[in-house]
Amino acid sequence: MSTYQTVDSVPRLFGDSFSARPQDAYEQLRAAGPVAWAEVAEGVHVLIVTSWAAARELLADPEYSRNPEHWDRVAQQRVPPELAYMVIPGIQRTDGPVHERLRRALEECLAGIDVPGLRTRVHKDSRALINRFSDRGHADLMREYAEPVVALTFTDLVGCPTGTADQLRSAVHTLTFTEPDATQGWDDLAGILWDTVQTKKKAPAADLTSALLTHPARLNDQEIVCQLASLIVLGTAPTAAWIGSTLHALMTEPAYASQLVSGAVTIRTAMNERLWGRCPVANSSVHYAPWPKTLRGLQIPARVPIMISHAATGLDPSRPGRADARDRSHFGWSAGVHRCPAPSLATTIAEAAIENAVDALWDLHAPTSTVASKHGPFVQCPAHVGALFAQVQGREWLEHTKGA
Repeated sequence: MSTYQTVDSVPRLFGDSFSARPQDAYEQLRAAGPVAWAEVAEGVHVLIVTSWAAARELLADPEYSRNPEHWDRVAQQRVPPELAYMVIPGIQRTDGPVHERLRRALEECLAGIDVPGLRTRVHKDSRALINRFSDRGHADLMREYAEPVVALTFTDLVGCPTGTADQLRSAVHTLTFTEPDATQGWDDLAGILWDTVQTKKKAPAADLTSALLTHPARLNDQEIVCQLASLIVLGTAPTAAWIGSTLHALMTEPAYASQLVSGAVTIRTAMNERLWGRCPVANSSVHYAPWPKTLRGLQIPARVPIMISHAATGLDPSRPGRADARDRSHFGWSAGVHRCPAPSLATTIAEAAIENAVDALWDLHAPTSTVASKHGPFVQCPAHVGALFAQVQGREWLEHTKGA
């Protein structure tokens, strides 16, 4: 199955070493084969797909299940709290007719979102956030900008009270980055969404929760909570990571920095290159073989998680594509029936937020060319994106923002 002979030699996809140099772990995994063992928490081993061809084969095979009930540790109640991300219910954890029903409802409700209005909202929220640090001349664009603007946007989309944005952001963080209290993060998020569903039953509005409540699929309250939670968990952290990573690249990579000033490179170009070069969704798309199978000639045991490393498949030297801004061969949005239901939504949010930061902050540059990633195997996200800037673009911009 793998060149690894002992657990001690299996790379760890968590901890300080992985956060500082994740590429080392992926190189080890790729050397072991298209599919290899890795440790995602203390004593918890999963199979990781690093080959683009193997990932395509896995995503196209309907015999694999996405239901974590197929994992032995779930049945034995031995999933450690920090891995709650892998087992929370939602659209990505269902199969067959159940998945089709839930997916159709979510997609049709997402199609009703006012995209120009969404972009306007992101611009308004991002300007307000920039105003908080505009006089300082420096900021952490991950903690003070990317994360809160995404949390505010999703709070508005779902219809949660505006004051819950920080709670939502905190809950998602504990779930996504393998915090010891990740199960509490799930409880907190589900509680916010349950209250929102009950509120929207009495006072519907132009938001996603209200749309799901009235959809012909007739989802019950718990199904709506789980679909919204799945969308938020799988959408907010990767989108924020995409914003932070792209901003850091624009500030530090010479090809971007020089061309951005001259207008020769677009923000969308940098965003697209991040999807294959530093995919925000690092290791996800968890599958389970209900019975032993083979993948690219390798034996896959039953009832063991097999995850696609989007971070590694994007850099697979044998994958097709040119590895440039026009290359769409990456699996940044996954593929198949479980493909991301809202790529245009995430793109709109990220692009608007990045545009505003680049337009507003003059002489924007980073104090360091490298950044460490946050802990955990699931999302490839900068821990911090330090930025220095001379000033905000004129008093006129500030006054316009205050009146927005």
